Amino acid sequence: MPASVTSDDGDENDFIVDIDEIQAHGVNAADITKLKSNGFYTVASVTAATRKVLLKIKGFSEIKVEKIKEAVNKCSPTANGFITAAELGHQRKRCIRLSTGSKQFDSVLAGLVIDAVLPYNS
Repeated sequence: MPASVTSDDGDENDFIVDIDEIQAHGVNAADITKLKSNGFYTVASVTAATRKVLLKIKGFSEIKVEKIKEAVNKCSPTANGFITAAELGHQRKRCIRLSTGSKQFDSVLAGLVIDAVLPYNS
């Protein structure tokens, strides 16, 4: 769950929730294994995936995909639809700015977001 504004423990991984956490919300281990084998390792990756993409996974029905989406929404750090500025600041600390090496080309790409999230152990 998201870090509280009052408890600043400095843990930057509060916003990365492993896909295994949805098992506590009624999704069985076999379905989690199928998600992992199809490249979904975090709650955010499943949240970003469309239902159509999830339906392409062998053995997933519309009902199962709906159940997974509901479980993912419960596990999401922003499950209540609100994130404080402090929490967002913690997320942004984990981003790095990438450059092409050319200031002119970087200015052309200024409209595009060129941020990358640091890996878990950084």
